[in-house]
Amino acid sequence: MIFNNGYPANYQPFGYQNYQQMQGAQMSPANQQMMTPPTIRAEIVQVDGEEAANSFPVGAGSSQMMIARDDSAIFVKTAAANGQGYTLDVFVKRPPAPAKPPVDMGAYVTRDELPELLAAFLRGGTAPTAQTTKEAADDEHV
Repeated sequence: MIFNNGYPANYQPFGYQNYQQMQGAQMSPANQQMMTPPTIRAEIVQVDGEEAANSFPVGAGSSQMMIARDDSAIFVKTAAANGQGYTLDVFVKRPPAPAKPPVDMGAYVTRDELPELLAAFLRGGTAPTAQTTKEAADDEHV
């Protein structure tokens, strides 16, 4: 015989149904809020260079961001939690990479020009360039 401590087999404690309804409401996608990325506020200290950044005091377990006075590099000094060492990350500033030049579409063959170029190639002649076939097509339309 199974004992259930004197309660009926289908007994639910007071408020259990409300708890289940609350859990269901929290899990529904309609009620989920959008996560916003955290905002990091940092104090940036100007230093004379890498040596000054190396000797800048930083508290145990914390980080300090520094920038060179001539804006040539950014330094992040992080001290170990036990105060027994630190790391210095150096980020050299550089100008952005130049934009790629636009593609010259005149150097490509269109689908309409392809059969003519293949026929010329198969006849054993030299295949005309895309520029000469465009000039020939322009002459035909005049």
